[in-house]
Amino acid sequence: MAQQKKFDFSIKQDGEQWNAEIIRRVSARRTSISKRKKGFATEALAIEWAKEQLAGFLENLQAGNKRKAEKRATRDELVAKTEAEKEAAATLYEQKQQAYFEALDEQEDEQEEQQVFEKE
Repeated sequence: MAQQKKFDFSIKQDGEQWNAEIIRRVSARRTSISKRKKGFATEALAIEWAKEQLAGFLENLQAGNKRKAEKRATRDELVAKTEAEKEAAATLYEQKQQAYFEALDEQEDEQEEQQVFEKE
């Protein structure tokens, strides 16, 4: 399976004028025109415009990806921190519960011992 570019440009001649289009690949079969300019006098001017616009599109795409990656990293850190806090709270709860049950067991043992001594 061949990899194709996400953004590309095409140059078409319409009579004596040249048209330039910035094309975005939506899916493997479908494309969409992101930007179009008509009426260039020469093919060279159309290509120059298309390359400039394509560079701008790619810069915006990279900047957006960078922003999203930073947000994702921040979100992942918050999730990890929250999970750690939940685990710490669960461990503390279990420790308190265990101590409470041990204290109850000790009280029951003491009461049983007192009952045994009282019967004797």
